[in-house]
Amino acid sequence: MKCHFCQHDIQPDFKFCPNCSQPLKTRATDEYLLVAFRSLAEGNVKKAVGQLQEIMKQEPSNLVALKTLGNAYFHGGKLDEAIHAYRDVLEIDPNYKDVLYDIGVAHYYRGNLNDSAQFFRTLLRIDRQYKTALHRLGLACFHLGLLDESIMNLTRSVALSPKNVMARYHLAVAYFIKGNWQRAAQEFKIITLKTPDNSA
Repeated sequence: MKCHFCQHDIQPDFKFCPNCSQPLKTRATDEYLLVAFRSLAEGNVKKAVGQLQEIMKQEPSNLVALKTLGNAYFHGGKLDEAIHAYRDVLEIDPNYKDVLYDIGVAHYYRGNLNDSAQFFRTLLRIDRQYKTALHRLGLACFHLGLLDESIMNLTRSVALSPKNVMARYHLAVAYFIKGNWQRAAQEFKIITLKTPDNSA
């Protein structure tokens, strides 16, 4: 008998592989996913990536493992790999809202602003109330020079999340760049009242 993951020869009555320490059950991927989560919790991203890749060899359509792999790549600074993993998820489930958000963020940090904005727009067509996507789309549009769309989305973000000071700050900056000094001043004043120590 061989281990599902490392192919090491094992005894039939073994519960764990003596070589890679993974559980030896009919559906070991569920237990192995917990092991990968534990590695991530301990900050061992590289180890978790290896464990998640092993799961994908066994179950290429395991969406939880694939999304987690994308997140692990993202937090490890491997944006291209993260985007690839997120795309694989969306090929299986195009309406996976959290992955549409994650891939939008990854593209934003990668500097692919048009792609970033498009994924956030797609997400917001599915869920108009996805607050952080409104904020992120506002930022992407701001950097693309689409000030009207930026202001529209940041305004909706602030309306849905009045305590999101950063969304209001970015809204004020967008108004400022657009030349609407009065609205910019109003928003900056609200921020100053809420966070008097905010030097920006």
